[in-house]
Amino acid sequence: MKTYLLTCATVALACAQPLAAETLIFGQTATLPTLDPYNLSPAHEPINNTLYDALTRYDDQLVPQPRLAESWEFSEDGTALTLNLREGVTFHNGRAFTSQDVANTVEHVLDPANGALIQSFAKRITSVETPDDMTVVLNFEAPFPGVFDLLELMYIADVEASGDFSQTGIGTGPFALASHASGTATNLQRNADYWDGAPTLDGIEIMTVPNQQATLLALRSGDIDMVTELGYIDLVPFTRDGSFVTGDAPSGVAHDITINSRSAPLDNVAVREAIDLAIDRDRIARLLFGEFGQTLCLPFTEESLAYVAAQDDCRYDLDEAKTVLEGAGVELPLSLRMLTSTEVRTEYTTIAEIMQADLAKIGINLEIENVDAVTYRRRYVQEQDFDLASHAYGRAGKDPSSLLETTVVFKPEGNVSGFSDASYAEAVTQGGSTPDNDARRAAYAGASEFLRDSHHVLSLVSRPRLWVTSEDIEGVSFSADGFAIFQNATKAD
Repeated sequence: MKTYLLTCATVALACAQPLAAETLIFGQTATLPTLDPYNLSPAHEPINNTLYDALTRYDDQLVPQPRLAESWEFSEDGTALTLNLREGVTFHNGRAFTSQDVANTVEHVLDPANGALIQSFAKRITSVETPDDMTVVLNFEAPFPGVFDLLELMYIADVEASGDFSQTGIGTGPFALASHASGTATNLQRNADYWDGAPTLDGIEIMTVPNQQATLLALRSGDIDMVTELGYIDLVPFTRDGSFVTGDAPSGVAHDITINSRSAPLDNVAVREAIDLAIDRDRIARLLFGEFGQTLCLPFTEESLAYVAAQDDCRYDLDEAKTVLEGAGVELPLSLRMLTSTEVRTEYTTIAEIMQADLAKIGINLEIENVDAVTYRRRYVQEQDFDLASHAYGRAGKDPSSLLETTVVFKPEGNVSGFSDASYAEAVTQGGSTPDNDARRAAYAGASEFLRDSHHVLSLVSRPRLWVTSEDIEGVSFSADGFAIFQNATKAD
């Protein structure tokens, strides 16, 4: 009996036809208020590599790969990066992508009025040159070894287009905006002219689901096709059901407890230390992420250049926590507020409830304030209206400079905790401005020591990307930040 292998050469007509295209429905509880790619909230994860492209993107070994920039070269002293841009790329409105768009993006990100979360990191760019349409030069005051972290997050949008670009969402990505209704759904349509090959899917619908329980029901009923924000307990039943495909991906996200140390009693380091000692990180990791969870005492995961195992040595000791608190010179019991938002991440409130139970054992009464996503961001980032806050930050496994210089919890000045320390600021500056890795590790060890001993930000556990799709979805991949990439996704009939 002969076996015949049918190839495109033998069935050319069939292979020339595109696969049947469909719409993938992506469900999330986080509300997508704008299409601003520099917001970097959990709600924006499905649009970041869908509406938009970046200049470069890391592969799974954290080696930068070409995207809108085809090649690049540093100057001998490391203070300039020349990027050669990809020709033939167009925005969704048909306009050609040029070096001026990179310059416009940098200008937009650097303007404080625009509220870009990468603004403090982008300040490392001192000027931009555009010698021709396909060449751009980024200049720095000092060497910038973490620049590719910035380039991967500095998505290129048509910020000069008419209308509010945060609502029009004009990028160069594989899908273009069809409609956007905040709190309901965002519909994206296939970009047939995409420079890297048109996607197979007709479109993607990003559906806002009221809560996690509704998300699970929608998956079961077939109303949505994919979810990437599941806790371990919610994931397990799907692993036993052949109608679904499950998996995990690195996300670079880590959970923390942010302490507002601007006023008493949390301006007292002993009070903050007692809270740190009362956190059962192992229980949090096990409950939220099962075997996928990695406890953290430092800001960094093990993949980071700055990770030092000997410094990752926090302890859970309620007796010692109580002793430290009693010696802090404060009147007990203490009453504190903890800000959380199930709407932002379901784990936030679970962590708050564990904290509430443990802190009660050492003489701290914790009032949990569970608010909607918009209120949470306003109170956490803009107003710093909290005592403690359940929070998560990204880039824990990437270049340490992007984490410590960019995130609202760790940046030396203007952080949400209210701390300021000259030695910490110097360590962050040194670590981010020398190309020598040994010197960088030494500098970041000093920064880690300050963070560990001052207890302003209490890192808890790394957050894996636990995802589920219906069995007819294939080809979804993930970036180093755990953002879903739908360019090669398919949906079977």
